[in-house]
Amino acid sequence: MFFFWPIHDEFGVKRVPFINYTIIFVNVIVYFLFGFSGNYEQIVETFGFIPSRFSWLTIFTSMFLHGSFMHLIGNMWFLYLMGDNIEDRWGHLQYLFFYLFSGVIAALFYKIFSTGKALEIPSIGASGAISGVVGAYMILFPKSRITFWYYMFAFFRIFSGTFDIFAWFWISLWFFQQIVGMLMNINSTESAGIAFGAHVGGFLAGMGIALIVKLIQRARYISSVNIGRNALYDIIGSPVTKPMSFEDQIELFNIEKQIKQLIKDGNFKDAAVLYGDAVRKFSDLDIKEPFQFRFAEILQEQGLSDEAIAAYKSFIRKNPFSRFADNALYNLGRLYLNKGEKEKAKNCFRQITVFYPYSELNNVARYALSDIKEKYPDF
Repeated sequence: MFFFWPIHDEFGVKRVPFINYTIIFVNVIVYFLFGFSGNYEQIVETFGFIPSRFSWLTIFTSMFLHGSFMHLIGNMWFLYLMGDNIEDRWGHLQYLFFYLFSGVIAALFYKIFSTGKALEIPSIGASGAISGVVGAYMILFPKSRITFWYYMFAFFRIFSGTFDIFAWFWISLWFFQQIVGMLMNINSTESAGIAFGAHVGGFLAGMGIALIVKLIQRARYISSVNIGRNALYDIIGSPVTKPMSFEDQIELFNIEKQIKQLIKDGNFKDAAVLYGDAVRKFSDLDIKEPFQFRFAEILQEQGLSDEAIAAYKSFIRKNPFSRFADNALYNLGRLYLNKGEKEKAKNCFRQITVFYPYSELNNVARYALSDIKEKYPDF
């Protein structure tokens, strides 16, 4: 016997995903209010989506009904796991419209591919809309590591633990399963009990929307940052590439090796300190983007201001289009402000307000600028 379950993903969020929490809350409340009543079958018959009796109302109401407690738990957990990241990236209202739109497309897709008895059976559950969230997640966070817990009983022994897998690989396998399920049921006269067509339709809708939004936002973001590239380099310095001596190459190689081993051991504090010492000498440290940003944060938390400043500047210089570039620039501004370098701090905050208009830190940076003006009226 083998069982595995996703328990968390790699990426955190920058703001509270209250829309995602509200959707989960509404689904749970609806189930506990009506799921245990004696007339729940009649409620499902009335408010579930029945392909042969098309209704826009039931498309929406069916998204908040579930057939069992485990059906509810499974759907809400997947929504909790991935929905917060989508809401964080796109914003609250946009995420709500996206979620509902994915559910609508899922229902329409299910209607098109329903045959036999499935045409008369109510379809309920949030899985169509959640499939849209899963599709968008695969596009936006393909290399996110999903941690799974597993339980296995074999040879009269119990094995359990965790393992990581890339989001794109796991979600691709899941989507392939939905495609197979849908195709197997197209010519069947019996209902499969699972709305594979809704899963496929919702997933394709989410993936398509995410691709379009990603391309548009990427173009706007690159355009904005490119316009401000010269101003950015005035703050962090231009990339300088100069030949290294053989001794420096050996030293750089050994430092990278030590940092990567510390990361592997989970010793991020020592890795950050080593990185902070090295980054001021070597601008070409081969360390993955998320670790670069995290090391700068750790150095800042430890009060190592000069090292943190060097780390943030190196990060922005290498990754001006990173989703953490605005955070790095804001933190850099705070560090400069704490050191009394108000002009540099003001330039960092101004850079965000002018050239990172799609950042949620835009308003925070504006407040920081007004705060500087209020505290230092002669500056």
